[in-house]
Amino acid sequence: MKQHWVFGMALLLTASFALADGDGPTRKMNGSEAAAFDALKRSVQEALPRAPANYALSFSDSSGSGELLLPEKITADQMARLQFTAIYTLSQEYRDGRQRTLFTDRVRGTPEQQAQIAALNAKSDELKRRRDTTRDRGEKDRIRAELRAVREEENRLNEQIMATYQAWVAAGGANAAMQDSERSLPAKEFAIRVFVNQEVNLNDQAIPYKLAGFPLAFEQSEGCADFGSRCLSVLLGAFDKEKRVSGYTRYNPRAANLGVPTKPRGLVLVVSGPKEKTQDVRDFLAQVDLAKLKGLLP
Repeated sequence: MKQHWVFGMALLLTASFALADGDGPTRKMNGSEAAAFDALKRSVQEALPRAPANYALSFSDSSGSGELLLPEKITADQMARLQFTAIYTLSQEYRDGRQRTLFTDRVRGTPEQQAQIAALNAKSDELKRRRDTTRDRGEKDRIRAELRAVREEENRLNEQIMATYQAWVAAGGANAAMQDSERSLPAKEFAIRVFVNQEVNLNDQAIPYKLAGFPLAFEQSEGCADFGSRCLSVLLGAFDKEKRVSGYTRYNPRAANLGVPTKPRGLVLVVSGPKEKTQDVRDFLAQVDLAKLKGLLP
């Protein structure tokens, strides 16, 4: 029982080797199979973008957390269905810092008010210096009175700033600002999946995406594997097109006897990110070394 990866229905192969060609007994890879798989994994990692600033990167392969297994009866001329996944996640600390900055600036007041407070602080420091250095009691009293006036002015200004801030919050300004800040943040997450030796059913709503040197590239904003995402898909290698299901077109990787089932015959690269950040997702795809991935194929 074969499993298919279906665009548009958000159904992805989990890339479990034991299930790649149906349920059944499994076995460990032999030396040549393991060497080919390790070389493929290393090349895929090298072809993918490094984690951008303020992002964490997690990378996984078909083995999950255990040992990679193959169907027991798979032969050297057959294709092992594999998957590699890279998830790039924006740091929560960075997100929180941006939010804190938003409210800190509001609580501090306008630039003019901040300048006034800075001037009052400077005047207060100067008065304290004079108070501490003079020996004239009358002069000390006059300086203390002036200091009280400076503090009262500073308190009045701070109360004004706080009243303005509270009115802004009550009027919904804080919620609106948080939404604006959210929109201005970089994408929370990008995902890159590389499917190896797998047929793919492409949603007919996906539109061709112009990518020099790669004619089988598509873009869609609905029906991607990650909910609410936009995805770009690039098929690398020889695929046979087959219209079998209404609404979908199947692309089958062309079989080739490479002597080892863990060598790639065809790759499907899928880059996904937030639906509203179209250009960011496209730019992320542009960071993938497609030529290196293509060079892995026969």
